[in-house]
Amino acid sequence: MKKANKFLFLICTALFYALANVILFLTVPDGKTSSKVFWLVWTFMTPVSLLATVGLFLWCTRKSGNDFVNLTIYFYLIGIFTAAYFAVGLFFAYLPWKNITLPLILDLAITVAFIVAAIYFLRGGEYIRAEEKLVKEKVLTIRLLKADVDECESLAKSESLKAALQALSNDVRFSDPMSHPSLAGAEGEIFSLVAEIASKIKQGEEDGVESLVQDAQNRLKARNARCLLLK
Repeated sequence: MKKANKFLFLICTALFYALANVILFLTVPDGKTSSKVFWLVWTFMTPVSLLATVGLFLWCTRKSGNDFVNLTIYFYLIGIFTAAYFAVGLFFAYLPWKNITLPLILDLAITVAFIVAAIYFLRGGEYIRAEEKLVKEKVLTIRLLKADVDECESLAKSESLKAALQALSNDVRFSDPMSHPSLAGAEGEIFSLVAEIASKIKQGEEDGVESLVQDAQNRLKARNARCLLLK
């Protein structure tokens, strides 16, 4: 998320809490501000809730890039638990309640539930982000391989070689983008073959290149078959 958007969100959050407090102190019954219960629920409703809102927001947006997953989790968590803090706070702030035990238990329960939920769901969000990054890396690898094959096709002079390279390009295009550590050797061999094909075509040595293309195709098909078995 851009810094300007972060700053705007923090300003809006501060304005919301400021407005809520103005309304609360203007409408609360006389004498309530001298009550321990009032200040207890206010502490959870304002300082604690605000700290959780801002702190979790900064945590979720600490990394650059796509924040969609973390922000989606964030808004659900903050929406639910802020509403819970305000519900308990407003309930006891306006009622003639003098015993602090029940509001304290409720606010502590909300806080503990919030911490547990934040840890659980944010860890899940980090796992999703890691998987997305892995998929993007593998998709990029396949795209780079296809780009290399397409370049070879554009440089080739023989029509039969062009057709063979086009078939290889299509096979690369529809290959499984995901991989497995055990396939690293096979994938390295495919890249080496394509590099050798490119080198020979650039040097004008097209004789025997079609057999290299066929070899790359066979290795790619074998790689895809093993990749399917490993899922």
